[in-house]
Amino acid sequence: MSACSTGGAGRDETAAGIARAASLEAATSTGAGFDLQTWRRDDGRPGPLFVYVEGDGLAYLDARTPSSDPTPADPVALRLAAADPGPAVLYIARPCQFAAGRADPRCSVRAWTTGRFAADVVASVDDVVTRERLRHPGRELVLVGYSGGGVIASLVAARRSDVALLVTVAAPLDVADWTRRLGVSPLDGAPLPLDRIDRLSRVRTVAFAGRQDKVVPVASVASAVDKLGASATLIVEPDFDHRCCWARDWPRLRATALAAR
Repeated sequence: MSACSTGGAGRDETAAGIARAASLEAATSTGAGFDLQTWRRDDGRPGPLFVYVEGDGLAYLDARTPSSDPTPADPVALRLAAADPGPAVLYIARPCQFAAGRADPRCSVRAWTTGRFAADVVASVDDVVTRERLRHPGRELVLVGYSGGGVIASLVAARRSDVALLVTVAAPLDVADWTRRLGVSPLDGAPLPLDRIDRLSRVRTVAFAGRQDKVVPVASVASAVDKLGASATLIVEPDFDHRCCWARDWPRLRATALAAR
């Protein structure tokens, strides 16, 4: 992991600048499981707590070659959190991302490749959410996940009974369909969102997809929404791809998701 420390440090600086401009305060979660980088803001106004889970980041250099540092070059979920106009925001990075993650001795390539949706990863994110909820006992909880972070957010939602709304952005909720379409490496057999459909179908879900997205095709999102039934709504943005233009239009999309509840 040290071989990529220079590149990772540059990516850390990019993320810190995004967070700083949005008055998000950095912290490291050192509870159960992995150490995770977080950023948060709470201005005291009434309203829901929005929790953002980052995507897979730079997990692979190509379809079959793992990266040595999964820190995202463009942290889209952090950009969503920075664009959030609400009163309370928490951003959670994935295991082994950013300086806090790289310093965690429990990190291995598995944590951002075949095991990126594994139970220990989900439990680590869920633990951060639980502790943040103690800081905001009166706020509704909205989970937002970008790309692979949407899979994590869905699995966290399936574990909890206090999620008012789950929002996924360009997320491969039907993971089996997604890996088959892209021909990417299979995962390690951990439960996936559709394996928890009995619980997840009770959570109000809004799934955003980009019509131009070649990384997570609309079909891989739509198939999951169909299986989730009446609790889930698919919203397709015709001009968006996997990265553009979710953060730019996030205030509008956030309002759309809240209105769809």
